[in-house]
Amino acid sequence: MSRDIGLDAVKRSLAQGSCSLDQLWQDHALLWQQLGWNLTQVRLWLGCLPNIQIQTDAHAETNYRLEGKLQAGGQSLADHLVALLEATGRRPLPLAQVLGKLPAGLVVTEAMLRAAANADSRLELKGPLVKLA
Repeated sequence: MSRDIGLDAVKRSLAQGSCSLDQLWQDHALLWQQLGWNLTQVRLWLGCLPNIQIQTDAHAETNYRLEGKLQAGGQSLADHLVALLEATGRRPLPLAQVLGKLPAGLVVTEAMLRAAANADSRLELKGPLVKLA
């Protein structure tokens, strides 16, 4: 499962109704494991989502819900990587450098970049570098 597909499934869960962090953690355990995220990182990602509603219930449990329509056809992380590599003359770039060149507001880790590059046939990893295949 690619990172984007997995995160889209989480967003669909949030759009269908309110979910607690524990529920999301358990329902999507394989995704979090593949991304190498812990509970704190999931909470941070949830807090960064646009149109997210965060509410605390009477039992002090935090619930998350995505309001509004999910954006279809948005650029995937792999699309951002391909565009960046094409803009730099198709030269390989270190992943650490790529993190600083991505669009503002895009919350990404190096592990997420690696997963996107591995999942997309247009991209190839060579040690710490990502390049076009």
